[in-house]
Amino acid sequence: MQRKNNGNNRIKKETEKMKKILYGIKVSAITVLVMVVVMGVYTSVFNRAIETRVKSGEEGERVVLVQKRLKELGIYDGKCDGIYDVDTADAVRRFQEYNGIYADGVCGNETLQAMGLNIYTYSDFEVDVMASLIEAEAKGTDLQTMTAVGAVVMNRVNNNGFPDTVLQVVYSGGSFDSIVDGSINDVKPSELAYRAAEDALMGYDPTDGALYILHGGSQGRIVTFQSGDIYFCR
Repeated sequence: MQRKNNGNNRIKKETEKMKKILYGIKVSAITVLVMVVVMGVYTSVFNRAIETRVKSGEEGERVVLVQKRLKELGIYDGKCDGIYDVDTADAVRRFQEYNGIYADGVCGNETLQAMGLNIYTYSDFEVDVMASLIEAEAKGTDLQTMTAVGAVVMNRVNNNGFPDTVLQVVYSGGSFDSIVDGSINDVKPSELAYRAAEDALMGYDPTDGALYILHGGSQGRIVTFQSGDIYFCR
């Protein structure tokens, strides 16, 4: 999926806005609260929906998610091998016909939502922030590791002990190294990072429910996934 190059600039601009808003306020629980409220507003400000498409010829975990869902619904009896082949496309068409969706065999947002997969109308800015966090926390790694970073964000969104939106999770409490040191503002997300962000938003979680990303060691936490010196923990 092609992305505009202004995503990183937007993140920098919005971060600078937050700095001005928070200028003179001592870092405290109040600071965190103000930051969370401010960031929560951006979902409505940048309310342009992204279109996720899973189609013939594609391979990967997002295809596995589609195949598993179709199998659960009794529409697909092939392998959940992550290959969007003819049988998968035919099953998608049947699902679309049953649900009154244009039957083109391609999983766009409408089809994915009808399947009950974890696809919502995320704003461009939310996806940019997620991809930037992924790039900053796992630059130079593979798709699975990058997706794991996004999965931690989504696991927190779905956990009662953390905020319940992507932006609030990313920016609250100094939970990620790239937020603390500001490096999230200096990266330009790669297409791989955007792919990982979409996979995570769809619900793919290679971490088995991890809530923390730690670099260099587990700090005594339960490790559910590890990639090099990046530890994903509960």
